[in-house]
Amino acid sequence: YFFDLDIPLRIEGLSNDKALNNEIPKSIKARFRGKGHTLLWANMTMPLSETGLVLDLTRTKNTQVYYLNDYFAQHPDKFIIPRDYNLDLIHIVEPESVWVSVEKMSQKELNVNVQADIVPALGYMLVGDISVEPNKVMVYGPVSLLANMTSISVPPVSISDVNADVSISLPLSLEPSQLFSLNTSAVALTADIQSIGSVEFQNIPIRLENVPRNVEISVIPQFIGLEAEGGLDRLLELNAEDFIVKFDYRENWTPDKQMYLPEAILPMGVQRVNRFIPDKIEIVQK
Repeated sequence: YFFDLDIPLRIEGLSNDKALNNEIPKSIKARFRGKGHTLLWANMTMPLSETGLVLDLTRTKNTQVYYLNDYFAQHPDKFIIPRDYNLDLIHIVEPESVWVSVEKMSQKELNVNVQADIVPALGYMLVGDISVEPNKVMVYGPVSLLANMTSISVPPVSISDVNADVSISLPLSLEPSQLFSLNTSAVALTADIQSIGSVEFQNIPIRLENVPRNVEISVIPQFIGLEAEGGLDRLLELNAEDFIVKFDYRENWTPDKQMYLPEAILPMGVQRVNRFIPDKIEIVQK
């Protein structure tokens, strides 16, 4: 019997300083001769075997076309097949030829871009930024294709109604995958999700800013308390020294007003100030 089978086309002999800059078929269709029961056996087991035509690129420079039937005739040892198959390769059906382009291997560090939309459940919040590790990867490939690349992207991530920390492994790939290799196959995306709570902080000094040199003012009281709302675990880690409460004289002071609401600069993980204790401060110009 004569029958056609798809077999892998394998690449070898490409030196470490060289890279392909065009895709090569991963399989070819070849015509075989053998007994009928061999066909069934080959169809079942060939994908698991080492069967394939090996394309040796040791002497390839720049661009070259390989005519597969001529190549097989000149290099019959490059056709690998287990002895117990009892099949004879007659000729390559398709493709008749393979175009190969080789150039200098290069490497470049690319930023990892991740579009992540994480929506906490009611009563929870995201503390800090969504983290991606590593945020840069080293990519190896043909110099002409890497030249204009600056980043590598992963499919967008969207998770809603989240009430626990997020930790996801995201696979990395760069198409066409045959032309590139990466120093890591995945990145880890993490997000700190905490329940929302409130904690009071006392004795925070009030900072006066942008007061003219010829103006003397005083603030009453000099220390203030506040109730902060944010991620509960984060709040329990903080102290009064982590908060900055200030009054900007140039931006806010008016001659006909004495009581003011100060401004708070909040540490990471704090959403807002629910209230100041006392709720306002007095600015007295002497």
